[in-house]
Amino acid sequence: MGITQRISARQYAFVVFLFVVGDAMLYVPSWLASEAKQDAWLGAVLGWPEALLLAWLYMALTKRYPEATLVRLCRSVFGSWLGTAAGALFVSYFFVDTALMTMEIGDFLTTQIIPRTPIESIILLFLIAMVVGVRYGIETIVRLCELLLPWFIVLFATLLLFVWPQLDVANIRPVAGEGLLPIWTGNMKYFGVLMETVILVSLLPFVDRRDQAGKALLTGMLAGIAVLALLTAFAVLVIGPALAAMYAYPSYALAQKIRVGHFFERIEAVMAFAWFITVYVKTTVGFFATAYGLAELLKLKQYRPIVWPLAMIVFNMAIVFVPNRQYFDVFASRMWTPYSMTFGLFLPLLLFAAGKLRRRR
Repeated sequence: MGITQRISARQYAFVVFLFVVGDAMLYVPSWLASEAKQDAWLGAVLGWPEALLLAWLYMALTKRYPEATLVRLCRSVFGSWLGTAAGALFVSYFFVDTALMTMEIGDFLTTQIIPRTPIESIILLFLIAMVVGVRYGIETIVRLCELLLPWFIVLFATLLLFVWPQLDVANIRPVAGEGLLPIWTGNMKYFGVLMETVILVSLLPFVDRRDQAGKALLTGMLAGIAVLALLTAFAVLVIGPALAAMYAYPSYALAQKIRVGHFFERIEAVMAFAWFITVYVKTTVGFFATAYGLAELLKLKQYRPIVWPLAMIVFNMAIVFVPNRQYFDVFASRMWTPYSMTFGLFLPLLLFAAGKLRRRR
């Protein structure tokens, strides 16, 4: 398949930003607080040097093959058979991540907002919206990001503004009171989420100015990490490290704290729209990368014919693969980081090293 659609570096930065915030906006503060307690925000800040590492690796990886997608890159470096196998592993990772995020939107709505609605109905409606975006192509997805980004910024700023009076600095003291190990442990869970940005490598061939793509990738990642660090800090400062660790969705609990007088309160459902924006963008980009990569593996001329069948598989996987919230918490906290590290760090490093050796020959 040839690259027929193009996006600008600025649009790519917007996609990266919303992707990094993504589903992490709701549960990352809980992960960090459960390990680092009052130092949870430090675990999030450590994401900045990690973002530098990942951005450098991904750009260095694609520098020699600027027009190659991740599947083509694997074939160019490893050869036809081994490259196809490596490409299939990447696509399977994109698929699993998409299915997990689809489950998350259903779980959040059924546990927090509309508990009597069957989760299957929510997932199906979300998938339909996602499929529409993917079938229209990457240009439509990034233009939607441009439209939704201002709304996200307004909602996020509103959240921080209205909970500001409730900040309690005592909640983040003492700094590093239990040493650096809990901070590092919490950051490792967070790093597992950051490594999902390997999915964004699939969009690099669509960027019209490749000389600006690296800056766009790094800018979007750093801005997204800043949002997550702020959100984690506010969650700990307002509701405390113990409650931040206990809540499944501490940022939603943070929105429930908004009270201005006796008339401006209980607006958490409106604030949740900010998360709907980021998780929709992240899931849609992940699904696009899955469909496009699978079409390349199967050597199809178009990816669109497989979008609906693939969506039905995602629907079933979202329900069967993650049967309940407890299972998800155990899987995500214990297994996601090593699983994500395989595809977000180790395989890209292997590709980079193999490409270097191939070039020397």
